[in-house]
Amino acid sequence: MKQQKQQWQCAVDATIQLSERERDQLERTFTVEYMDIHKATKQQLANFDMFLIHSKIPDTCMESFVKCKYIGIRAHNTDYVSSDLAHKLGIELRGIPQLGENAVAEHTFSLIFAVAKQLFLSSDNINEGKWRAGLQPNVELRGKHLGIIGYGTIGRAVASIGRALGMHTLIAASRTSAEDGSLSLEEVLQQSDIVTLHASTRGHTEPLINKRQLEMMKDGAILINTARGSLLNDADLEAALRSGKLMGAGLDVYPEEPYTNRGLYELPNVVCTPHLAFYTNETISSMNQHLLEQAIHYYNDRNGS
Repeated sequence: MKQQKQQWQCAVDATIQLSERERDQLERTFTVEYMDIHKATKQQLANFDMFLIHSKIPDTCMESFVKCKYIGIRAHNTDYVSSDLAHKLGIELRGIPQLGENAVAEHTFSLIFAVAKQLFLSSDNINEGKWRAGLQPNVELRGKHLGIIGYGTIGRAVASIGRALGMHTLIAASRTSAEDGSLSLEEVLQQSDIVTLHASTRGHTEPLINKRQLEMMKDGAILINTARGSLLNDADLEAALRSGKLMGAGLDVYPEEPYTNRGLYELPNVVCTPHLAFYTNETISSMNQHLLEQAIHYYNDRNGS
């Protein structure tokens, strides 16, 4: 076992926090180093057979993975790294199953409630001694149309909560499949009072929602994104919010993270959170377990263990 550990050097990025039990599980198979991959030198990166990550790795960094055989990504989508470059370097990429659907669905509705009920604006008013001055009537969710773009496990969990609140759910058909009763993207945008994004970025080279799609939405609608920042053109969203086209937006994901577009996130009708919809003890534990088990299984398969 000791010899096997010397053969496989595994780097775990600083974005992944493992419990003592999880560290012990990983260290029984690999020699492990916990590090900030983005701050490592090319010489350091060249030493590892395996990387476990949960952050975007630029091509210039990944080109130093000269010894790497496997990258495990603690996410369902593998768009944290270039699949083309991984293939060129002979690196196996593997994400984990879609997990945390309840956590993300709950967070989605936290953003919906925060925007629809003007929670932060109301709190600011109280703090500033303004009481109800300048506030518009809140949005009552019962009876409203909830447009869901992306109907995987998370989209279904969101729909379930929406129906429990008495909302009418509208499902946008994907390019590869359609649910019974689903509508086109355009129809969902035109008919929905609240639109929430849960689509995959796979196959999308341009934002799914840009100026054209935003113009299709109802005046005074709300837009929520807890999927991927690249699905939404943030400059176009900012323009739609400033013009009064949309009532507000709730965002947990951004084109680049950490996000620095203060013009958007400082708007009074925008509620932002730092990509933490999935970030619960239960989901993190499940994600870590899948990440480690897949890495160990890959190693054992490759080495005939």
